[in-house]
Amino acid sequence: MIIFDYYQPDERVRDLIGSYYATTVPEPLEDVMRAEIANVRFILEGKLHSDMSGEMRSFVPGDAILCGPTFRWSTIRFERGTRLVGAAITPLGWARMFGVPAEEHADNWVALKDVAPAKVHGLIDRILDPASDGTRVALADVMFAALDNPDAKVNHDFLDIVTDWLTDPEPNELEDLLAAIDLSPRQVERLSKLYFGCAPKKLHRKFRALHSANRLSWDALEDWREAATTAYYDQSHFIREFKEFNGRTPSEFIKGAHLLVRQTLNERRQIEHHSPYSLVG
Repeated sequence: MIIFDYYQPDERVRDLIGSYYATTVPEPLEDVMRAEIANVRFILEGKLHSDMSGEMRSFVPGDAILCGPTFRWSTIRFERGTRLVGAAITPLGWARMFGVPAEEHADNWVALKDVAPAKVHGLIDRILDPASDGTRVALADVMFAALDNPDAKVNHDFLDIVTDWLTDPEPNELEDLLAAIDLSPRQVERLSKLYFGCAPKKLHRKFRALHSANRLSWDALEDWREAATTAYYDQSHFIREFKEFNGRTPSEFIKGAHLLVRQTLNERRQIEHHSPYSLVG
């Protein structure tokens, strides 16, 4: 069993943070994490292990980590009594709070204090403090507001167009994106790596597979073919792409051997989401 609670960020940071979440795992559990947007995670109790970076690493109470956007599924193992809190970071939030290309941290993690200025280190410690139970969301709002650089150079038109392209559940192809943006393919690729962590073709494949999993979960579909779109060449193409980003085949997903992925998808709907990324990605 996993217990999830989701919280809305304050208006000051809601364009930067998709949602906050608290996760409690009473008993040992191993499962898969699907590809996701960037996150900040604070380990409060217990211990978790993840091979998100390509090798299994362990995280313990007191660890605060920035996880870049991921483009493959990973294994995660929780030890008994693990508790953590986290924040889903939007592409705009990444650009304004961390100021480095998302590609540099894609499929990887870094200690939050290594990329955050010293002025917020005390807030990081307070969020990790057991005495902060009940106030962590408010502390996180303050910390992320302090990290925000509203004067950062950001191509908002590009972000808005790509966001619509990615979060629309209806099939959209790369050609549709290029037709909507008055930029060269080379410029689109550079900006995609800067804000999203990879080239647009792979980004499109990722979100297409995530949308398919969302349909299976939210619409309680019993036939994976109802979640596939005409964008896939054939059945084997759909199954291969689905598993690469979701960690399970469509049939495995439907049968239920995916507690973490499916439960997070359903529990995310506890709250209203200002950002479509925290619901979809």
